[in-house]
Amino acid sequence: MIEQIAAASLFLIHLTGCAMALHALGRPHSPQGAIAWILGLTLLPVLTIPLYIVLGAGRIHRHTSSRHSREQLQKFLRQHNAWAPPRTRLSQLLTRATGYAPTEGNNVRLLCNGNDTYRELKQAIDAARESILLEFFIIRNDLVGTSLRQALEERAKAGIAVYVIYDEVGCHKLPAGYLRSLRNAGVKVASFNGKRFWLSSILRINLRNHRKLVVIDSRLAFLGSLNIGLEYTQRPGTPGWRDTFVALSGPVVTQCFLSFIDDWRRATGGNLAHLSKTCAHTGPHHSQLIPSGPDDAPMNAWQLCLLELAAQANERLWLASPYFVPTESVSSALQAAALRGVDVRIIIPRRGDNLAARLAMLTFIPGMLASGVKMLAYEPGFLHEKVCVADDCTCSIGTANLDERSLRLNYELTLLTDSPDACAQVSRMLENDMQQTSSLTPAHWYKASPLTRLLANCCRLLSPAL
Repeated sequence: MIEQIAAASLFLIHLTGCAMALHALGRPHSPQGAIAWILGLTLLPVLTIPLYIVLGAGRIHRHTSSRHSREQLQKFLRQHNAWAPPRTRLSQLLTRATGYAPTEGNNVRLLCNGNDTYRELKQAIDAARESILLEFFIIRNDLVGTSLRQALEERAKAGIAVYVIYDEVGCHKLPAGYLRSLRNAGVKVASFNGKRFWLSSILRINLRNHRKLVVIDSRLAFLGSLNIGLEYTQRPGTPGWRDTFVALSGPVVTQCFLSFIDDWRRATGGNLAHLSKTCAHTGPHHSQLIPSGPDDAPMNAWQLCLLELAAQANERLWLASPYFVPTESVSSALQAAALRGVDVRIIIPRRGDNLAARLAMLTFIPGMLASGVKMLAYEPGFLHEKVCVADDCTCSIGTANLDERSLRLNYELTLLTDSPDACAQVSRMLENDMQQTSSLTPAHWYKASPLTRLLANCCRLLSPAL
């Protein structure tokens, strides 16, 4: 009897594995990825089925069905004068890919550390008169997170419309009491990944809303790569995390507003278009928002942007990212740019916060250096900014890393600006960062122990899940 039950159970497991293999065959995996899933699900279903449920199946249908269509996006932006004809090949490509066109008349101001960013966010929140829209990947229940909660609750009690989107994976340590306190004060709170329950963080691990965005009264916006946490502040005796945010005014704020209400619609089905305002021109900068995510078609918009920047760069392409585990296409594009004489520099932290990603990065060092790419390790602390400057005419600041998760799986948000003044600001900032770096050499790979190199190659195989 026991043997019959065991045989029946094994048969059902293999049948389930075969059904999932058919599902994997119909998903947009790479050929190598599809073959790996199919072999694993049919030959080792007991081990592979749980992994496929977590990493391979994907759950973007609910989000996709709730998105504004490209036609709706463009109609909204035209109505609010947040649309200008693309003047470069890159902006034309991104307009077609995302529906977000360039905008003129913006003011772009860098915030180069957590203390300045949090201070300006607090001032803007306290000065809000109509609405506050806020989304972060991570919100911590520490001094910074508590200060934010209290500020939002005060404005909500004063009658300001306050909306908060948090990511269930990034905020898995956030106590339920934190969210309950916000709701009790009148703040509208939503998880991008659906209702919170004990298994949600695991089942939705590949649907991370990695965006960090604040929109005040639909007229002022902040975006970049800081989360809400004490580690981003500069305190005596601690190096702090090196990070960058940007304060925005002008028509590009309408694009930030539209990105948020699109995320709110994905998360809740609700519509916040009634909060929109038309923004006047406030500065000289020509800027464009690049929302990207796993439901992009035909290709991830951030990856398209990187490929085009690498192809167009004539003199330099400088990038800063806490993780460097790129897709094969991005890796090849960076190497090709360096081989044709472009000054390609990649700044990464000397000490990372993710051991697997750090090990996987080591495997890229020989090829990058052999192609002429300069790889620089930031020494003082953990570098978390995601910044790029190409020649003297294009720069980007946002949430997207140089890894497969940002290039394929995460929902990210990047600001692209092609004004010389903004590029000069970013260039000076990166030059200051590079003064605090050391150069990586082939020895970092070839002199590593055999065990380290073995582990690094194994981690590279897992790069899509890092």
